[in-house]
Amino acid sequence: MNKILQFPLVRIMIAVVSVGIGITVGQTILNLLRTAFSITNVGLANLLAFVLVTPAAYFAYWIYVRYIERRDLTELSSSNAFQEIGLGSLIGLGLFSFIIAILWLLGFYRVSGINFVVLSLIGALVGAFVSAFAQELIFRAVIYRITEEWLGTWWALLISALLFGLIHLSSAGATIFSALAVALQAGVLLAAVYALTHRLWMALGLHMAWDFANDAIFGVGVAGQSGQALHGLLQADLNGPKLLTGGALGVEASIITLVVMLIVGMIILRIAYQKGYFVSRKNKSPREPAHSAAGKISL
Repeated sequence: MNKILQFPLVRIMIAVVSVGIGITVGQTILNLLRTAFSITNVGLANLLAFVLVTPAAYFAYWIYVRYIERRDLTELSSSNAFQEIGLGSLIGLGLFSFIIAILWLLGFYRVSGINFVVLSLIGALVGAFVSAFAQELIFRAVIYRITEEWLGTWWALLISALLFGLIHLSSAGATIFSALAVALQAGVLLAAVYALTHRLWMALGLHMAWDFANDAIFGVGVAGQSGQALHGLLQADLNGPKLLTGGALGVEASIITLVVMLIVGMIILRIAYQKGYFVSRKNKSPREPAHSAAGKISL
């Protein structure tokens, strides 16, 4: 029985179900509270999600690791967590801002005002954290990590990226192209960051900051065409060729985003490979990512 439980594919399924149950329990309690107290404010709902859903998902994953894999939760250890989240956030925000800057220089993104509401921004940031944490637990801590132990880094990268793209087919208006774009850009980049650290925090920070910039700062998540007004921190219009702007699917479906993120992802993968952090089927244990005494990741 133990051999069956330790088979990688079985472990992936058990872990995904465990995390899914944790998320469902937290979300159910959240929904009950929103109904009981008539909570309609999105920001407040996001804060409650942070308090309820995030700990439930974490605890569910901890139970899986403790009783199935029977090891320490190294990929979620608190050591240097804030630093890695911060670095990942800077990368995510910087990349998104760079892409928006290109669209602005091309004349496709035009700012007409500012919508500065502190509570809305805080709520959006917390919401981005909750969403990113749940997704990174499943796709990086579970699918990527276990597949890498089983088949090596390249297979883990391919499988986790493709599955990450496929799950985005559930988004409104999603197409095969948009799902493939997500797989090649976010799927590859987030897997590359995890390969560099073998911890969740930097990938979490990058994912969170990207979503926050997309929706709450630049407001281009589902941008649309024909000069549609965008509502984030910046009030703007995004109008231009769908291939470049992403059309109704937002900037994530832009060819510019695809090229920029894929290049950065490949650069980070190269760094991880050169530092010996890749795992092969012959050598199932990567060299421990190097950290300085101050806790800085060696890039």
